[in-house]
Amino acid sequence: MTRRLVLLALIGLMAIPAVARADDDLAEVLLSATDADFHGSGVVMCTWGPDSAAATYEVTRSHGMSMVSGPNGDFILLGSLMASQYGADWYALEVAEWSAWSLSDRYSLGDRTATVRLGRPATEMIVMEGDRARARLVLDDESTVPLLTEVFDGDGRVFRSAAMVDFAATPGLELGMPEEFMEHEMLMPEQPSSRLPDSVFGYLRKDTYAMAGDGTQAFYTDGLFSFSVFETGRGTGPAEFGSATRFEVEGVLYGRIVTASNVWVHWRAPERSYVLVGDLPPDHIEGVLGELPRPGVRGVIMRLLARLFG
Repeated sequence: MTRRLVLLALIGLMAIPAVARADDDLAEVLLSATDADFHGSGVVMCTWGPDSAAATYEVTRSHGMSMVSGPNGDFILLGSLMASQYGADWYALEVAEWSAWSLSDRYSLGDRTATVRLGRPATEMIVMEGDRARARLVLDDESTVPLLTEVFDGDGRVFRSAAMVDFAATPGLELGMPEEFMEHEMLMPEQPSSRLPDSVFGYLRKDTYAMAGDGTQAFYTDGLFSFSVFETGRGTGPAEFGSATRFEVEGVLYGRIVTASNVWVHWRAPERSYVLVGDLPPDHIEGVLGELPRPGVRGVIMRLLARLFG
């Protein structure tokens, strides 16, 4: 189950953007590097309170195909297909369809400053959310690829930092898909769960996909950040959350796991089990959780019926 959730959590990376109207300058910046060929390596680090994680990575993009190598293996993106390597085996996940990208009007482009990074001319830009700095980008002037990205939490602290330490505006190597896969799964659209709203804390539910059994994956985004909510039977949940950090939102407890690129949150509502996986900052996560089904336990009668009838 965990391997499949990792694949599904990356689904937002495969969207081919089509600009909707918001801050046109910021939308142009966010889209500018999507077709650039390059090769680089870097480090990404995420910190939330006492939890932190870091990882090194190597990334190559060539002719529309991207390959990312990290401590947990490799994955390749090409259009609607993602291939991920676990050990010696490759697993593929293909998306049947997805909605067009759009940028929330809560974001705007702030100050721009000419700078130099990795010995290359670059431009530093601040992404604003109202009167708050939400992110800092340093873009390579030649390719427009981000050489540095910092995301700030609600108190202005750096929540996530992704920094290139080596960069070339050329692919560096020829990419190709594996010849065969241990498993090739098609992700099909599904009707949205009645328990998950159309929008939460400014994030729109763009797509919903079927999971094995009676589970669903709902994908939400505001154009800058994104997350998926996996809804399954109440008794299920990744085993890794047994040692997860407990944190409180509006008087109820959740479990979280911080990785270098995402935060994972797990909770059980009275009838279903949920896992949220996303790159959004902590104050947004807390706002989102406040508008999703709340943690809780079944009443005595419901627990008795579940024992009797499953």
